[in-house]
Amino acid sequence: MRVDDLLGIDVAAEVTTLCGTQLQGPWQVPAELVRLAVARDAARVEIERVRGGFRFRCDGAIAARDELRDLAAVFDTEGLRRKRQDAISRIEAAGLSALLWAAGLPGARLQLRTRTGRWSGRAEVRRGRLELEIGEAATGAPSTTLTWRCRGLQAGRAVAWLRTALRFVPIPVTICGRSVERGFPGALYRMRIVEPLSGELAVTATGEAPDLWLLVHGVLSARAVIPAYPAFSAAVEMSGSATAGSSGDELRAAANPHLAAIIDEAARMLLLLVDRLPSAEEPVRQRLTTLLLGFASLGLRRDEIVAAPIVRVGDGTAERMESPAELARRAVHRGGVITAVEPGSGDAPVRQGLLVRATTEEASRLAELLDIRIERLGRTRFPRAALSRMTAALHRGRRIARGLIGPPALPSHRLTAPENRFLEAASAAGVELALCDGRATARSRGSVILVGRRRREVEAAVTVAAGGDGWLFPALAAVAGEDLEIPGVIRERWREAMSTRTESSTINDGLKTSNREPKNRN
Repeated sequence: MRVDDLLGIDVAAEVTTLCGTQLQGPWQVPAELVRLAVARDAARVEIERVRGGFRFRCDGAIAARDELRDLAAVFDTEGLRRKRQDAISRIEAAGLSALLWAAGLPGARLQLRTRTGRWSGRAEVRRGRLELEIGEAATGAPSTTLTWRCRGLQAGRAVAWLRTALRFVPIPVTICGRSVERGFPGALYRMRIVEPLSGELAVTATGEAPDLWLLVHGVLSARAVIPAYPAFSAAVEMSGSATAGSSGDELRAAANPHLAAIIDEAARMLLLLVDRLPSAEEPVRQRLTTLLLGFASLGLRRDEIVAAPIVRVGDGTAERMESPAELARRAVHRGGVITAVEPGSGDAPVRQGLLVRATTEEASRLAELLDIRIERLGRTRFPRAALSRMTAALHRGRRIARGLIGPPALPSHRLTAPENRFLEAASAAGVELALCDGRATARSRGSVILVGRRRREVEAAVTVAAGGDGWLFPALAAVAGEDLEIPGVIRERWREAMSTRTESSTINDGLKTSNREPKNRN
């Protein structure tokens, strides 16, 4: 018995383990074969269904002669184990794992025919053995034909994954005679980028957070979301920033240094669309405006967005687009208040003058961004805004009534140092707050909001507010309730604090993972 047989691992078991750990199932292999063809400079790929599998055709060779010999060595059960393991290492380093998986999955059958201007080759894998023939140059244009079948393939799932994973492949690909659909599903607008990574950005009709597609040779390898930013979609090529065989986590780590620039490019794309707002359909205009205001509220291209004509205004006879900066100047002459009406709500009464035509979300973002009040004019005899004000007044009246009875406010010497600091910070922000014993809910005593110091939200607010003024807004909102009018500057400090925290945690610590990705990619 050879020493090599005594020392070493079972190569066949190693191949099976590689296939099992690097793939979620055989259904991923067809997309990986397309990735290999793109990496080997194929100009087009055609895929057909055959019984139990697929047939691939492309121009050129997807593997060199020596690489095919390495593949044959892996499945040579009579060969030395060390040589077989070395062959596996070279195949993986060359980015040929797709062929290794196609040949090594349990129950796989592979037939490969290739020809170039200099040589031709034929390889066939059946029952774990690979037969290889290398010959002289054959006539005809360079090409490769590969037929692959596998037990437990799930061909329908493979086709579905192909149509998703190949949306950004840089060459024409047909599946059963039908071209692969390009770009993001539901994209309204898209833009090519070359920096910081080459790829494509898009504004989609739906979605609440940025969706990042990480591509290797144009084929989807991993997905992620970027939390706390306005929605957009990005597909970027990672083959120049990651090594062959990088996992999803490794690709996300490689993308992290480029996230700030990608987000900035998304904001720039939206600014390039401002000229289209006047003619855009109303749902599209609302989507673009809301996203622009979201970027501005985070301080991203804020000055450009505030100066851009992105707000629709009208006086009942004519409409035009106006910038948030112009709206803020108009508010100064109206006591800091602007009136808004829902888009499509009909002509505005002449006595109302110029009105902002904005959805509730747009109006809220504008008010926060510009630190102004936006009063909504309803479409009925009893406007929704009036109903909201009446409801708020009832809440305040109830709190005032409750405030006439109950425990008294505690003097400062009976409060802890953190409690006193919290009350002082609230007072400096223009909110008069006092604490009493027990767990009493918030109530009004004159201009003072009185609340029990033992309430869970009060104890949490005292602790959180100690971290700085940036946390004062959520602390006050939790303690005093929704009826409390908190100055806009306090809300803005909180947004700045959240923006800083989000950048440090998201850009430096990593992206959130999508569960709809393969385990590994070349």
